[in-house]
Amino acid sequence: MDSFLKNVKSQTFALCGWDTVVALVNIPFTYYFKNTNADPGAPFMPSGMLRASFLRALQEFPIFAGHLVFNSAGRGFVVVDKDNLNMPEYIESQSQVHYRFLEAARFSWDAVPHEVVTVNTCTTRGKSGIIKLLNVHVVRLRNNSGLILFVSTPHYIVDGVGYTEFMTRWAELCRWMASGSVAEPPSRDCIFDRRAIVRALPDAEEDIGPTASRIYKARSLLGHFIASLSPESLGDFLAEGLRMIPSEAHTFYISREAIEILRAQAYARCADSPRLSDNDIITALTSHVVAKGIRTDAERPENQGLWTRAKRAAARAILGNAGEFMTMVIADIRPRLKKLGEARYAGGSVSGFPVFHPMDELARGTDFYGMLAAAGGRIRACVNGLTAPYIRGINRVLDEDPKMYAHAWAQIMMRPQTLLITNQTRFGLYGCDFGAGAPRWVGGMPTFATNMACILPMDHPSDGYNVYLSAEKQIMRCVLEDEVWAAHTRFVN
Repeated sequence: MDSFLKNVKSQTFALCGWDTVVALVNIPFTYYFKNTNADPGAPFMPSGMLRASFLRALQEFPIFAGHLVFNSAGRGFVVVDKDNLNMPEYIESQSQVHYRFLEAARFSWDAVPHEVVTVNTCTTRGKSGIIKLLNVHVVRLRNNSGLILFVSTPHYIVDGVGYTEFMTRWAELCRWMASGSVAEPPSRDCIFDRRAIVRALPDAEEDIGPTASRIYKARSLLGHFIASLSPESLGDFLAEGLRMIPSEAHTFYISREAIEILRAQAYARCADSPRLSDNDIITALTSHVVAKGIRTDAERPENQGLWTRAKRAAARAILGNAGEFMTMVIADIRPRLKKLGEARYAGGSVSGFPVFHPMDELARGTDFYGMLAAAGGRIRACVNGLTAPYIRGINRVLDEDPKMYAHAWAQIMMRPQTLLITNQTRFGLYGCDFGAGAPRWVGGMPTFATNMACILPMDHPSDGYNVYLSAEKQIMRCVLEDEVWAAHTRFVN
């Protein structure tokens, strides 16, 4: 701690639209480590070493010790004041649960100690009354059999790339300290200056078009309300809203073989289909099962009452979108802006890009492979459209109105027929070796936002992917009962 306090400098990081447009949620991951030492009494990921290396890594990521503030115009900042630091929450606890019990349960949250997760889905104030910019919980398992590491940060601060940079650096420094080597590993030199995005943009600019404008240029009363709230009050509002909508989350495995079969059948059904990536196939399949679940649940006899039908009619009158389903594809702009990737930029550089599908086509699935080819093709067209000039156009929209993020989120909230999906497979989540081996499992939270999916890597990437899906309880019931979904995926936990 003394070393960090001695080296930290007061500085201010100005946030940008790429930070706030995804800022309402946290980035939470849970890592499970197994103690494979022959002697169970031998030190395993020692507490002192973990904490010391954490503080050493924090020196290279001082943004995590700042305060999140917004001015009257809606511009956000992270203020690091060396005389008034907002230190990350770092706690350690002991559990009576043994690692082999978790392993036997395939890391189901029903078996995991309930106190592991220390934050909400959305960014909210902690026990101190302020928003912590990094939360760490180290849980030691019974008889020194293993360790659970929960780490979460608000999306305001970094995105998945920045999160992984920190975790990898922390693990690297922990291994270095344990080795006793004098030569310290070279610094990662991550950049948090949001102007790096502007410097990486091309001169040419492309209009964002009518599809994205439906999200990024629309205005609503709900959007104005969200924009009027402080980050703390907004977190309270969102947390209460999530409590009112019971959700359920599970992880499913989709094999390489299943993906290849789906791709081949989609190509056979639609000869002029564009090349569909693994991500396109998984996103289309997940969109289908969620849309089908929404439709199936709506058609249940118990949901045909007068009040339910009145609510649907009101939604149609306000949004006029009952006949469509929106897949919000979360994409990183680094691969599209070469200079940004080369700069090791660790701030926010992701956003959601909408893809609209006819609800009947996507949900009914009478021609399943034809539907998959059509939905996958729309998703591929969206991703292909994320050119550097297009990104400059999005950047202009995000930058012109600092409160635009609130209206974008309002559009998503008012569209129940929606799936948000993100792909985390390239972030090296299984590369966090603190000196006792890589984690045996990396997962999210017990539940997340409704109708939210995350494509996760396997510890052996060639085997396929894990898909974490969080949805309203009644929608998840439909997913679990869906025969098509069950035929192409396997329930994990």
